Amino acid sequence: ITGAQVQQYFISDNPSQGEISFLNKNDIKTLSNNKIETIRSRKIVLQRITGVDSKRRIIASILTKGFLCANSTNVLLEKDCEISLETTLGILNSELINFYFKQTSTNTNVTTGEINKIPFPKIEYNQDYLGGTIVKYLCELSKRKERDLLFLFFENLIFTIVYELYFPEEIKAAGKEILKYLGDLKPINDEMSEEEKLAIIQSEFERLYDPNHPVRFAIETLDSVEEVRIIKEALK
Repeated sequence: ITGAQVQQYFISDNPSQGEISFLNKNDIKTLSNNKIETIRSRKIVLQRITGVDSKRRIIASILTKGFLCANSTNVLLEKDCEISLETTLGILNSELINFYFKQTSTNTNVTTGEINKIPFPKIEYNQDYLGGTIVKYLCELSKRKERDLLFLFFENLIFTIVYELYFPEEIKAAGKEILKYLGDLKPINDEMSEEEKLAIIQSEFERLYDPNHPVRFAIETLDSVEEVRIIKEALK
Protein backbone atom coordinates (compact mmCIF):
# COMPACT_ATOMS: atom_id res chain seq x y z
CA ILE A 1 0.00 0.00 0.00
CA THR A 2 1.44 3.37 -1.02
CA GLY A 3 0.82 6.82 0.42
CA ALA A 4 -1.16 7.78 -2.68
CA GLN A 5 -3.63 5.00 -1.93
CA VAL A 6 -4.27 6.20 1.62
CA GLN A 7 -7.35 8.40 1.85
CA GLN A 8 -9.43 9.57 4.77
CA TYR A 9 -11.15 6.44 6.10
CA PHE A 10 -10.49 4.27 3.03
CA ILE A 11 -7.78 2.78 0.83
CA SER A 12 -8.05 3.72 -2.83
CA ASP A 13 -7.76 1.08 -5.56
CA ASN A 14 -7.23 3.88 -8.08
CA PRO A 15 -4.32 6.00 -6.74
CA SER A 16 -3.59 9.44 -8.17
CA GLN A 17 -0.01 8.39 -8.87
CA GLY A 18 1.89 5.15 -9.22
CA GLU A 19 0.51 1.66 -9.63
CA ILE A 20 -0.77 -0.94 -7.19
CA SER A 21 1.96 -3.46 -6.40
CA PHE A 22 1.74 -7.07 -5.25
CA LEU A 23 4.14 -9.37 -3.40
CA ASN A 24 4.94 -12.92 -4.38
CA LYS A 25 6.18 -15.68 -2.08
CA ASN A 26 9.82 -14.98 -2.92
CA ASP A 27 9.41 -11.29 -1.97
CA ILE A 28 7.94 -12.23 1.41
CA LYS A 29 10.96 -14.44 2.21
CA THR A 30 13.24 -11.39 2.01
CA LEU A 31 11.24 -9.20 4.42
CA SER A 32 12.40 -8.31 7.92
CA ASN A 33 10.58 -9.57 11.01
CA ASN A 34 9.18 -6.06 11.60
CA LYS A 35 7.65 -5.97 8.13
CA ILE A 36 6.22 -9.46 8.57
CA GLU A 37 4.62 -8.31 11.83
CA THR A 38 3.16 -5.29 10.03
CA ILE A 39 1.62 -7.51 7.36
CA ARG A 40 0.07 -9.77 10.01
CA SER A 41 -1.44 -6.90 12.02
CA ARG A 42 -4.46 -4.62 11.78
CA LYS A 43 -3.14 -1.10 11.65
CA ILE A 44 -3.64 2.56 10.90
CA VAL A 45 -1.79 3.69 7.81
CA LEU A 46 -1.07 7.38 7.14
CA GLN A 47 0.19 9.36 4.18
CA ARG A 48 3.82 10.15 4.91
CA ILE A 49 4.12 13.20 2.67
CA THR A 50 1.56 16.02 2.68
CA GLY A 51 2.04 19.66 1.72
CA VAL A 52 2.71 22.09 4.56
CA ASP A 53 -0.12 24.29 3.27
CA SER A 54 -2.50 21.40 2.57
CA LYS A 55 -5.93 21.69 4.11
CA ARG A 56 -5.34 18.33 5.80
CA ARG A 57 -1.91 17.33 7.08
CA ILE A 58 -2.94 13.98 8.52
CA ILE A 59 -4.73 11.57 6.19
CA ALA A 60 -5.26 8.11 7.61
CA SER A 61 -7.26 4.92 7.30
CA ILE A 62 -7.47 1.45 8.83
CA LEU A 63 -5.76 -1.38 7.00
CA THR A 64 -6.55 -5.03 7.61
CA LYS A 65 -4.07 -7.88 7.83
CA GLY A 66 -2.31 -9.04 4.67
CA PHE A 67 -0.87 -5.78 3.36
CA LEU A 68 2.68 -4.40 3.29
CA CYS A 69 2.99 -0.63 3.56
CA ALA A 70 5.46 1.24 1.33
CA ASN A 71 7.97 3.84 2.48
CA SER A 72 5.52 6.59 1.49
CA THR A 73 3.37 5.67 4.50
CA ASN A 74 3.55 5.63 8.28
CA VAL A 75 1.99 2.83 10.30
CA LEU A 76 0.51 2.45 13.80
CA LEU A 77 -0.03 -1.18 14.77
CA GLU A 78 -3.15 -2.11 16.74
CA LYS A 79 -1.06 -3.57 19.58
CA ASP A 80 0.61 -0.18 20.11
CA CYS A 81 -2.68 1.73 20.54
CA GLU A 82 -3.98 2.22 24.08
CA ILE A 83 -7.54 2.61 22.78
CA SER A 84 -9.37 1.00 19.87
CA LEU A 85 -7.89 1.37 16.42
CA GLU A 86 -11.13 3.04 15.29
CA THR A 87 -11.18 5.74 17.96
CA THR A 88 -7.46 6.37 17.40
CA LEU A 89 -8.21 6.88 13.71
CA GLY A 90 -11.08 9.27 14.47
CA ILE A 91 -8.80 11.40 16.65
CA LEU A 92 -6.02 11.47 14.04
CA ASN A 93 -8.45 12.48 11.29
CA SER A 94 -10.14 15.14 13.44
CA GLU A 95 -10.18 18.89 12.94
CA LEU A 96 -8.51 19.47 16.28
CA ILE A 97 -5.50 17.22 15.62
CA ASN A 98 -5.19 18.55 12.09
CA PHE A 99 -4.98 22.06 13.59
CA TYR A 100 -2.44 20.88 16.18
CA PHE A 101 -0.28 19.22 13.55
CA LYS A 102 -0.34 22.26 11.25
CA GLN A 103 0.95 24.35 14.18
CA THR A 104 3.76 21.96 15.13
CA SER A 105 5.00 20.51 11.81
CA THR A 106 7.06 22.65 9.44
CA ASN A 107 7.98 20.15 6.71
CA THR A 108 6.19 17.96 4.20
CA ASN A 109 7.11 14.71 5.93
CA VAL A 110 4.63 13.39 8.47
CA THR A 111 7.14 11.54 10.65
CA THR A 112 6.56 8.74 13.13
CA GLY A 113 8.17 10.89 15.80
CA GLU A 114 5.66 13.69 15.22
CA ILE A 115 2.75 11.26 15.30
CA ASN A 116 3.96 9.75 18.57
CA LYS A 117 4.11 13.23 20.12
CA ILE A 118 0.42 13.90 19.47
CA PRO A 119 -1.19 14.22 22.93
CA PHE A 120 -4.11 11.84 23.50
CA PRO A 121 -6.69 12.54 26.20
CA LYS A 122 -7.68 9.99 28.80
CA ILE A 123 -10.56 8.07 27.29
CA GLU A 124 -13.05 5.93 29.18
CA TYR A 125 -14.33 2.63 27.84
CA ASN A 126 -17.77 3.96 26.87
CA GLN A 127 -16.21 6.95 25.11
CA ASP A 128 -13.92 4.60 23.18
CA TYR A 129 -16.91 2.47 22.22
CA LEU A 130 -18.94 5.44 20.96
CA GLY A 131 -16.05 6.98 19.05
CA GLY A 132 -15.16 3.63 17.55
CA THR A 133 -18.75 2.99 16.45
CA ILE A 134 -18.95 6.31 14.61
CA VAL A 135 -15.61 5.67 12.91
CA LYS A 136 -16.92 2.27 11.78
CA TYR A 137 -19.86 4.16 10.25
CA LEU A 138 -17.43 6.48 8.44
CA CYS A 139 -15.30 3.60 7.17
CA GLU A 140 -18.42 1.90 5.81
CA LEU A 141 -19.75 5.10 4.23
CA SER A 142 -16.37 5.89 2.67
CA LYS A 143 -16.69 2.79 0.47
CA ARG A 144 -19.16 4.83 -1.59
CA LYS A 145 -16.42 7.46 -2.06
CA GLU A 146 -18.99 10.25 -1.71
CA ARG A 147 -18.81 12.98 0.91
CA ASP A 148 -22.59 13.27 1.04
CA LEU A 149 -24.76 14.60 3.89
CA LEU A 150 -24.66 11.26 5.68
CA PHE A 151 -20.85 11.10 5.67
CA LEU A 152 -20.42 14.78 6.56
CA PHE A 153 -22.80 14.50 9.50
CA PHE A 154 -20.94 11.60 11.09
CA GLU A 155 -17.59 13.24 10.29
CA ASN A 156 -18.74 16.36 12.13
CA LEU A 157 -20.03 14.14 14.92
CA ILE A 158 -16.57 12.61 15.47
CA PHE A 159 -15.03 16.11 15.26
CA THR A 160 -17.41 17.21 18.02
CA ILE A 161 -16.65 14.19 20.18
CA VAL A 162 -12.91 14.89 19.89
CA TYR A 163 -13.45 18.50 20.96
CA GLU A 164 -15.36 17.25 24.00
CA LEU A 165 -12.58 14.80 24.86
CA TYR A 166 -9.93 17.52 24.75
CA PHE A 167 -11.95 20.44 26.14
CA PRO A 168 -14.42 18.74 28.53
CA GLU A 169 -14.84 21.68 30.92
CA GLU A 170 -15.29 24.27 28.18
CA ILE A 171 -17.77 22.10 26.29
CA LYS A 172 -19.73 21.36 29.48
CA ALA A 173 -19.83 25.03 30.50
CA ALA A 174 -21.25 25.93 27.08
CA GLY A 175 -23.90 23.20 27.28
CA LYS A 176 -22.55 21.46 24.15
CA GLU A 177 -21.92 17.97 25.53
CA ILE A 178 -22.96 15.17 23.19
CA LEU A 179 -21.36 11.98 24.50
CA LYS A 180 -24.09 11.64 27.14
CA TYR A 181 -26.73 11.58 24.37
CA LEU A 182 -25.07 8.77 22.38
CA GLY A 183 -25.42 5.88 24.81
CA ASP A 184 -27.94 4.03 22.64
CA LEU A 185 -25.89 4.28 19.43
CA LYS A 186 -26.37 1.07 17.45
CA PRO A 187 -23.18 -0.85 16.58
CA ILE A 188 -22.24 -2.46 13.27
CA ASN A 189 -19.89 -5.40 12.77
CA ASP A 190 -18.22 -7.45 10.04
CA GLU A 191 -20.77 -10.26 10.36
CA MET A 192 -23.46 -7.94 8.94
CA SER A 193 -24.11 -7.49 5.25
CA GLU A 194 -23.44 -4.08 3.71
CA GLU A 195 -27.20 -3.57 3.44
CA GLU A 196 -27.66 -4.26 7.16
CA LYS A 197 -24.84 -1.89 8.09
CA LEU A 198 -26.17 0.91 5.88
CA ALA A 199 -29.69 0.44 7.25
CA ILE A 200 -28.40 0.96 10.81
CA ILE A 201 -26.30 3.96 9.79
CA GLN A 202 -29.26 5.51 7.98
CA SER A 203 -31.61 5.00 10.93
CA GLU A 204 -29.09 6.51 13.36
CA PHE A 205 -28.58 9.47 11.03
CA GLU A 206 -32.31 10.11 10.86
CA ARG A 207 -32.59 9.93 14.65
CA LEU A 208 -29.61 12.17 15.44
CA TYR A 209 -30.20 14.63 12.58
CA ASP A 210 -33.66 15.51 13.86
CA PRO A 211 -33.72 19.32 14.32
CA ASN A 212 -34.83 18.85 17.93
CA HIS A 213 -32.10 16.40 18.87
CA PRO A 214 -29.43 17.83 21.23
CA VAL A 215 -26.64 16.18 19.23
CA ARG A 216 -27.50 18.07 16.06
CA PHE A 217 -27.91 21.30 18.02
CA ALA A 218 -24.48 20.88 19.65
CA ILE A 219 -22.76 20.14 16.34
CA GLU A 220 -24.28 23.15 14.60
CA THR A 221 -23.56 25.61 17.42
CA LEU A 222 -20.23 24.28 18.67
CA ASP A 223 -18.28 27.28 17.41
CA SER A 224 -19.83 29.30 20.23
CA VAL A 225 -17.07 27.70 22.31
CA GLU A 226 -14.08 30.03 21.93
CA GLU A 227 -11.45 27.30 21.58
CA VAL A 228 -13.46 25.58 18.86
CA ARG A 229 -14.13 28.83 17.02
CA ILE A 230 -10.41 29.66 16.90
CA ILE A 231 -9.55 26.25 15.48
CA LYS A 232 -12.33 26.29 12.88
CA GLU A 233 -11.38 29.80 11.74
CA ALA A 234 -7.73 28.80 11.40
CA LEU A 235 -8.61 25.80 9.24
CA LYS A 236 -10.74 27.74 6.73
